[in-house]
Amino acid sequence: NAGPNLIVCPATLLENWRRELAVFAPDLTVLIHSGSRRAGTARAFLQFDVVIASYETTVKDELLLSNLRWNVLALDEAQSIKNPDAQRTRALKNIPRRISVAITGTPVENRLTDLWSISDFALPGLLGSKSDFAQEYEETKEDAARLAPLVTPIIMRRQVSVVANDLPERIDIPQALTMPRLLAEHYEAVRRQIVEEYGASAPL
Repeated sequence: NAGPNLIVCPATLLENWRRELAVFAPDLTVLIHSGSRRAGTARAFLQFDVVIASYETTVKDELLLSNLRWNVLALDEAQSIKNPDAQRTRALKNIPRRISVAITGTPVENRLTDLWSISDFALPGLLGSKSDFAQEYEETKEDAARLAPLVTPIIMRRQVSVVANDLPERIDIPQALTMPRLLAEHYEAVRRQIVEEYGASAPL
């Protein structure tokens, strides 16, 4: 047995992960490490196949969680570690693990350094040190394109067309909004501009 697995996610998704595991892997024993259910010792984690914790709890309990070498450490909404200098990022990268998995729909939100930080968690060293990366790649489309062949082998992309059958039907709920006159005029100007540019395919 390679040891328990740790999933770190936003606090709002703790129960979602528990439910999904109950559906797709019902034989696994699961602990939500949160609030009064927080384990007091690292040995307590060994009773479970999967431990789920929020980012906030993981930072608070870094020393406790670091007393084990986890089999898999998976980060949901991994853009949460896009800032390589943040305490949260450093804490998560310090946790011993055999396999690192970063789950995110936005590996680059603002800067190419976002991608470096997530990659540094998933596969340390792939893109070099932070300083070397900053010297090699500027915030340009050309450098982003240069990066693509390096990270493509470690990225598994799931496009909407692939998962479309798993998604529920879209529900549109029209909601009338009352806006101040100046804001309404600005909205109308933007709406007309988009209609002129995109014609029938305009989203407004």
